[in-house]
Amino acid sequence: MATQTNGSSTYYRYELVHGDDADFIAYQRNRGDGVWQTFSTWMIPRSAC
Repeated sequence: MATQTNGSSTYYRYELVHGDDADFIAYQRNRGDGVWQTFSTWMIPRSAC
């Protein structure tokens, strides 16, 4: 999920990353030079079935 504020400029996004034992959501912001910087991450553990 990404949010756009004007035209083609995206300032922040959420990225879902899958791992072996858990999934991670990363909150990232665009520094303005095309580089994304991660500010925080959340872990979603998978349930043992």
